[in-house]
Amino acid sequence: MTQTPCLICSGPSQDLFIARDENRRISSALFNYRRCLECGTVFLQDVPTDLRRYYQDEYYAIPTMAHLHAIAQKDRTKIDTVKRYLTTGRLLEIGPAFGVFAYQAHLAGFAVDAIEMDARCCEFLRSMVRVNAICSERPEEAIRSLAQHDVIALWHVFEHLPRPVAVLEAAAGNLAAGGILIIALPNAEALQFRIMGRRWPHLDAPRHISLPPARQLTRLAGRCGLELIALTTDDRDARGWNRFGWQRWLMNRFAGRPMQWAMFFLGYLLSALLAPMDRLPGRGSAYTAVFRKPAS
Repeated sequence: MTQTPCLICSGPSQDLFIARDENRRISSALFNYRRCLECGTVFLQDVPTDLRRYYQDEYYAIPTMAHLHAIAQKDRTKIDTVKRYLTTGRLLEIGPAFGVFAYQAHLAGFAVDAIEMDARCCEFLRSMVRVNAICSERPEEAIRSLAQHDVIALWHVFEHLPRPVAVLEAAAGNLAAGGILIIALPNAEALQFRIMGRRWPHLDAPRHISLPPARQLTRLAGRCGLELIALTTDDRDARGWNRFGWQRWLMNRFAGRPMQWAMFFLGYLLSALLAPMDRLPGRGSAYTAVFRKPAS
């Protein structure tokens, strides 16, 4: 154990393992991940100063509008989640990339703002998706320039943030009374993580900086005046990430495309076989938490 503070709760931590960028293999650098002894968060000890290097253009493969529309129509899990609670108002997405969810929200009638760090994506969001996009690597600051929102969403973005607590605090402060905050991210208590360890694809070193357990995220949200109203590790989003985890875990073991394709199909079969265990409460590869700001 050392005094390296946790990125989420500032508690003491201990070394967990050394990982590499197995998903994209952009470099052969080693990354030290730690686990907090108080809240259980898994986090990257030294965030690379050149982190943008690990988000190359292919990470944001911008589609045609026809392709974007097809993707948006195929999987409506995210927008349907929002509409369980609110069907109109102002909506902010932090980290939309090229904007599948932002596009769905726009079509559903929400007034959509977006904060995105990639300039190419921002131009696409403005010119093609027709939403207001702010280009910034510091969403906790960018949000201050915006009016209040009824919905704020971070779909698998929280784990990428160098200053996650500051972003959560800023989002809670911006949220209108009665509004909802939705956060989805990899689940550090997943069955797959227990099996795969440092080779778990959802660790995604070094792009994923912190993975707080759901209970700790709930504590943080509570301190910001938000109440948990829904939590799941078994929605359609999580089930898709379960399948991806098994597939990518096998694919990462090989460099050649023929073997990767073989592992892709083998991983599909393996995910189907192990689905009953992945779908146990709290054991899915990702969780989605919905918080509400009380009306009074």
